Amino acid sequence: MVNLHRDIQGACARGRAWICGLPRRQESRRSGPARLASRFAVILTVLTTLLSLVGQPATAATSHRARDAGFSADWSPEDCGIFKLGEKEGDALCGYVSVPLRHGKTDSPRIRLAVVLIPAADQVNRKPDPLFLAQGGPGGSTIGGFAQVLLADQAKRPVLNRDLVLWDQRGTYFSQPRLQCREATRLPANAKPEQEREALAQCGKRLKAEAGDLSAFNSLENARDADAIRAALGYEKFNFYGVSYGTELGQFLMRERPQHLRAVILDAVVPLGFSLVTDVPVVKQRVMEQFSSACRESQACNLAYPGLGDRYLALLDKLDKSPVALPAPSGPLLGKARPASPPAEADTMSGRDLDGALYQLIYSREAVPLVPYIIERAERGDYSFAINFVQLMQASRSDMADGMYMAVVCSEYGDTPDAALKFPGVIKRLADEAAEDGKQILEICRDWGIGLLDKSLLEPVRSDIPTLLMSGNFDPITPPAHAQRVASHLSRAQSVTFARGAHGQAFLLPCANQLISAFLDNPDARPQAACANEAAPVFYTPDQLVSLPVRRGSASTSSSIQENLAALAGPAAVVAFALLLLFSAIPVYSVTEIVRVFRARTWQPPQGWAGRLLAAAPWIPVLAGLTLLGFLLFALRQLAGEIGRNQFLLLVGALPMGVKSLTWWLLPYAASMLLMTLAMIQIWRHQARSRLGRLYYTLLVVAGWAVCLALVRTGLFGW
Repeated sequence: MVNLHRDIQGACARGRAWICGLPRRQESRRSGPARLASRFAVILTVLTTLLSLVGQPATAATSHRARDAGFSADWSPEDCGIFKLGEKEGDALCGYVSVPLRHGKTDSPRIRLAVVLIPAADQVNRKPDPLFLAQGGPGGSTIGGFAQVLLADQAKRPVLNRDLVLWDQRGTYFSQPRLQCREATRLPANAKPEQEREALAQCGKRLKAEAGDLSAFNSLENARDADAIRAALGYEKFNFYGVSYGTELGQFLMRERPQHLRAVILDAVVPLGFSLVTDVPVVKQRVMEQFSSACRESQACNLAYPGLGDRYLALLDKLDKSPVALPAPSGPLLGKARPASPPAEADTMSGRDLDGALYQLIYSREAVPLVPYIIERAERGDYSFAINFVQLMQASRSDMADGMYMAVVCSEYGDTPDAALKFPGVIKRLADEAAEDGKQILEICRDWGIGLLDKSLLEPVRSDIPTLLMSGNFDPITPPAHAQRVASHLSRAQSVTFARGAHGQAFLLPCANQLISAFLDNPDARPQAACANEAAPVFYTPDQLVSLPVRRGSASTSSSIQENLAALAGPAAVVAFALLLLFSAIPVYSVTEIVRVFRARTWQPPQGWAGRLLAAAPWIPVLAGLTLLGFLLFALRQLAGEIGRNQFLLLVGALPMGVKSLTWWLLPYAASMLLMTLAMIQIWRHQARSRLGRLYYTLLVVAGWAVCLALVRTGLFGW
């Protein structure tokens, strides 16, 4: 299976949000009354209101509407529902900006760029220069990736005192036209290289008919779009943030439109001249060696996974020679319907497939500590990670414009000679994969007929614009050396490397957001970057994780997320039934006591502790139910916290061993069950209830102990 389409998605920056919501209604204004007296009353009311508002800060919504009045004719407002945003009234302004397909040509056709403006959260200290945000790829959707996250949680915003402007770059998801190759996404997972090439050739023909000049979808015109959006929105100066390919776009912008650019943040830096056709295998080998070295330098990791690097390469070679069959996915994934796909042969996992999936995973920093564990499990025949990762990719709606990716890559490197597809110093498997993928990209470039950019545009940018460059030490595609290479040509550059960072630092890391905010407030101040000096990653070892139910007891079992959830369904049903039964004691014994009073029945309890226990017996099940409910709420909160700290644990079917400590919190429930069992014995011994009553109480006891057995069977507590 060729990795071209997979690598296209892997080249995008991390951080996508799958969003939906209600549309936002635009407000309308009505004229005042007709009669003079009414007008006078309105004027008095307005004056009174204005006087009452003196000294009060403007709200985001009022600032919003005031800004809307300053937009140019190139701006077309739209309901935010068109971008699938679920935002509150006044939280965002959405629309399209019309720009020329070719800037500088008066007769150029025009295209429409999707734009979302999020006003500054801190309106009191609002600065006039906004922060523009650019996604990576090329071809990623900025609106799809960032907008809903930033609207839903202000803590994710890199700045609070500036407007945020997000736009889908030309050719990407919400902009018009959209360069997306649905012909390729319809292919089965095991499509042959010829099928994939034919699908992309068909896509190129269709896109030419729909979008016109595909050669105009390049980084030069893309960068000029950003300044055109600034002008359309009426800003004099602006700041720019780009991640991954967005950093290349930022460098083009610094050279093409520097006069209105105040400051630049480059996150996961791609230097101009870095070729996605020829330069990837070197950095890919570098990150493989880095993981091997980091594990070797960690005593715990080296003890658990000795010789990790060599073992990984041996595993890949073994799988290439004898691919393993993967179980077919069953049922929906986390509530999402599984997308329809053409009939295909049974899925298999080759070394190249595993390597590609793992490479995509490490774009996220949360995945870094899991890499040795994933390799060790795969050696044992457990491919849970690969199964779950591929299913998640299939179940999610992809907003990646792969046609835009191809247009940009072809415009910059479509003339790469075949002789350049040799990689001395790179291990053979990486070199062979890169050569195969490179040849296919170049064939597509020839099929699509994309015009080349002037090579001078790929020379390093020299600029005195203040620039903050951020890198992750474990970034699989844009290592810190790339940022140093770019910074060497910038006179006012400041670089920060996050010791445990991967691909992209902003939004999810408070430290990165603090650095961006401080930099924009004072671009020439030295960054206080101590928070980026993180400790080395602590790799998970097998003794630190608890396997989820399906995998428990079998080291060679691969399991999907839905299979693990299905395995928990039985114990969950038992617990739910037991809770209902235990709490049924409240109405049952309340009614029983009332009936006993009205029937004037008396029963003489035995003396001593047995009598007191029998008197309390009706309410012991309620005590057991309360302690069980308290335990479940506490346990669920702790488990949610563990998963929240690293959601990728679900992909490997495990949880931190720390969940075993939850066992101690079950002791109050166990004590109440022992008390209830003793009460049951006394009830039968002294015939304290009717036969039906004694059977009911026995059922309560059996259900209560069944909960303990069900919890043991989940395997979540290390029993």
